[in-house]
Amino acid sequence: MKTAEAVASLKQEIAVEESQCVGETTLLVDKSEFKNALLFLIRQGFKVLMDLTGVDYLKPEKRTKVVYWLHNPENYERIRVAVFAERDATLPSVTDFWEGANWFERELFDLFGVKFDGHPDLKRILMPDDWVGHPLLRDYALTEESVEFKHGVKPKVPSEIIPNVKRHPKF
Repeated sequence: MKTAEAVASLKQEIAVEESQCVGETTLLVDKSEFKNALLFLIRQGFKVLMDLTGVDYLKPEKRTKVVYWLHNPENYERIRVAVFAERDATLPSVTDFWEGANWFERELFDLFGVKFDGHPDLKRILMPDDWVGHPLLRDYALTEESVEFKHGVKPKVPSEIIPNVKRHPKF
């Protein structure tokens, strides 16, 4: 089934908001119906979870948009399904649809603080186990504290990455 046909069918079944950008479709789905929307799209051929990511917002309210990128291997079409999760709220896990979602959901928990109900092992994957907070939230405090990542990764502190702009002597 083509993306347009799948979206039209889904709009009849579940209330979704559709948007187009650069020829790709994004569906914004209510949290209570998003798992049903994903299951519907899987049945329409969008069987591959390409990516699962988040975008954090402060306005109009503090919340994170969780975006599922789906791929149809039969006709090579892609579609995005987005759902908003308020701070400290949970979303249902999709590891029962895609085992590979395990790592994506752990990354979203670690960096954005999004919790997933039914996740088999929701623990930090990048940040140290005793780290407080979630560094990709927009209201997370920026510090010069060097982060001790797992697996011996040695990052630079922000002032080493962002060069100081020197003023011209005339000014």
